[in-house]
Amino acid sequence: MGLVEVFVKTNDPYDRNARLYPALLALFPLVAMLVTLYGISASALTNSVGIAFSLVIIFTMMNISREMGKRLELKVFDSWGGKPTTILLRHRDKRIDGVTKRRYHKFLSSKIDESFPDSQQETSNSDLADEIYQSATLWLLNKTRDKKKFNILFNENITYGFRRNSLGVKPIGLVISICCILWVLITYGVIQTINPIYNYVALTTLPVTATTSIAVSTIMLFGWLFFFTKTSLHTAAFTYAKTLLIACDDL
Repeated sequence: MGLVEVFVKTNDPYDRNARLYPALLALFPLVAMLVTLYGISASALTNSVGIAFSLVIIFTMMNISREMGKRLELKVFDSWGGKPTTILLRHRDKRIDGVTKRRYHKFLSSKIDESFPDSQQETSNSDLADEIYQSATLWLLNKTRDKKKFNILFNENITYGFRRNSLGVKPIGLVISICCILWVLITYGVIQTINPIYNYVALTTLPVTATTSIAVSTIMLFGWLFFFTKTSLHTAAFTYAKTLLIACDDL
């Protein structure tokens, strides 16, 4: 069943971009190392078994990345002070101008049949205000599920999901990248258990396959460290939230 689901999910734009790709990114250095170092010499049977095993690993990693992404989401929302849409709907947040925000409030209030708080009411009872904003967001989400009509919103959701799940699986990606680099260096005698620990001559004579594997792992290592961050997630989350609220003008 897992293998079938892997193929099915590759046909769904959200699953492919937000769930499959983070899993593949985490595994990419390992796959590159196995292919460059051992792929050519492996038998057909070994390759077939390896492919089947890889599909199982990919399916497992897809579920892990989603789960870790969801757990991370709860933590970052708490650190930000709430969900992005809730934050943007608050009077005290100035990322959306007052005129536009009042229009959103009026529209959403009429749809959920609940009066939105004014600035003073929001301050005096912030929990109730946030409940109203979250209820309005839930209504808005349910009304914007048409992927074709709200194509821009759907794409922003994919971007957010990709960055969230990638950041969630980041610890695994870092470990795999570092371990692959060390494995290649140890395998080719660049790092030794005897003195000198570092063999410069072995480094300069590394074959192209080993160099390729190290290059892939290093690129991914820098990607995990400097691109998949809470800052990039914050950007994607609030871009998606603003796009969702803009949908008020299309409903």
